[in-house]
Amino acid sequence: MKVEKFIEMLQAKGFAPITGVPCSIFKELINYLQTDNAIKHYICSSEGEAMGLAGGFALANRIPVVYMQSDGLGNAINPLSSLQLLYKLPALLLISWRAEPGIKDAPQHKIMGETLQDILKVFKIPFYILEDSVQYLEDSLRKAKKYIDESSTPVAFIVKKGYFEKYNTPIKKVQEDAGYIRLDYLKILESFLKADDIVLGATGFSGRELYQKMEIKGKFYMMGSMGCLASIGLGLCESDPQRRVFALDGDGALLMKMGTLSTIGYYRPANFIHILFNNSQYESTGGQKTVSSVVDFTQVAKNCGYLSVLDINSPTEFGTMLEKIAQYAKPLFINIPIKSGTIAELGRPSDPPEAMRDAVQELF
Repeated sequence: MKVEKFIEMLQAKGFAPITGVPCSIFKELINYLQTDNAIKHYICSSEGEAMGLAGGFALANRIPVVYMQSDGLGNAINPLSSLQLLYKLPALLLISWRAEPGIKDAPQHKIMGETLQDILKVFKIPFYILEDSVQYLEDSLRKAKKYIDESSTPVAFIVKKGYFEKYNTPIKKVQEDAGYIRLDYLKILESFLKADDIVLGATGFSGRELYQKMEIKGKFYMMGSMGCLASIGLGLCESDPQRRVFALDGDGALLMKMGTLSTIGYYRPANFIHILFNNSQYESTGGQKTVSSVVDFTQVAKNCGYLSVLDINSPTEFGTMLEKIAQYAKPLFINIPIKSGTIAELGRPSDPPEAMRDAVQELF
């Protein structure tokens, strides 16, 4: 389906504006939305936030469109049940079907992929699995609009991988003035680590690079669970206060659950080093912009109670800091602006999630 045609048909039926959280299945759609101003588009930090924004639009008598991946539906469930369904506020949900039965995908999508239709049925949300046909889309939009007019509650479209055709004008890459990529810093960190350190990597390229390119024992790639990395780190720190825990976070992930910074600042684990690789984009889903350009993460971390906060701008500066890391009170927050980019052969780790779990549990 051409994204231009898709948006044209949405608008013709009165569906607008559009909001959501990026997924690679929606890459072409978001590329178009970010380069064409014909329809208002808002990228949110979490699916729950997007549902809240949609609720505001619906209160203003509009019918918003909210896109999310099937995993993200979990974040949207609370507002769906206590906002959209309770107050009868309409929305058209575009849900990418990750790990569709019979289709190979990353392990973290398996549960939601298998249960997506069941979840929508439990919440009595009608859904249509889109087919690559303009007529099918026209019929589905007509039925969705009729249902919304009658019930004033959400309808869902399930979108399979490959549904959208490639959109030829890519979005403008951000943060290109930064001179270093994440791997430049990971190489330095690897040489500095002790044998009993634990290093956590956020979902996306941070975790993949950690797991595949750093030869250390206590490493954990958090597949899925976007935004939960710092919380996992806090749990590990509290379980063994003598062991250093490094959390390699991304700006999109941190934005999704930024309140965790205040929890860490309150409990103040003295063995926690929180490293943010900030490229102002959701790199692993296609490079869509985050809202990080307006966020001073080091100031936020400081205001949330981190005892030390740093901005690092080069691998050399990073190495110097690591040499005297014991001098910094913990929890320590380190913000590192980077440019996008990784090695061409970087794929997904082949180890099962249970093996990643066991590798960390064996250290305790």
